[in-house]
Amino acid sequence: MPLLPLKKVPAYSPRSRTLPGLCALLLALLSPLTVAQHVMTINSNSDVVTETAPANDEVLAAAPADLMMRFSTYVRLVKLVVKAPGDKPVDIGFRYNPDASRVFFWDLPPLPAADYYTVEWAAIDPVNFVARGSFNFSFGPNARPPSELIPQEEELAPVIVPDFRLIDQGF
Repeated sequence: MPLLPLKKVPAYSPRSRTLPGLCALLLALLSPLTVAQHVMTINSNSDVVTETAPANDEVLAAAPADLMMRFSTYVRLVKLVVKAPGDKPVDIGFRYNPDASRVFFWDLPPLPAADYYTVEWAAIDPVNFVARGSFNFSFGPNARPPSELIPQEEELAPVIVPDFRLIDQGF
């Protein structure tokens, strides 16, 4: 049986380097950032896990230039609001984009000095459940963690209402 000549095949092609290159770039960009990972279950129908930068309750030396949100699955971000204390919103130019993604970066305008900022977000997951949550951060030389500044909600005792249908009315 005669041997067939072998074709010379390149060890790699430019296309084979694209995905690993993008992954390496993303890892390099995110490595110096502090991120927080948490499950947003309050007021949420979804169990989407998020990581954020700045992290929840983080104190930064200076105002952040951008926000980063990474989700455990592809979502459509439908709400992104930055608020100063007193629920005063900051115009960040967010507009709904129907494209789904797992990672969102959003440039921030220069933020004026404030005790803390709250970021509220909502997203639609792949099964059309709503995931929503919020995180807080502060910045500046004398900044304190937002959890020390935000008033704690009063925990109310449960109210027990009798079911009068179960009480013998003597009829």
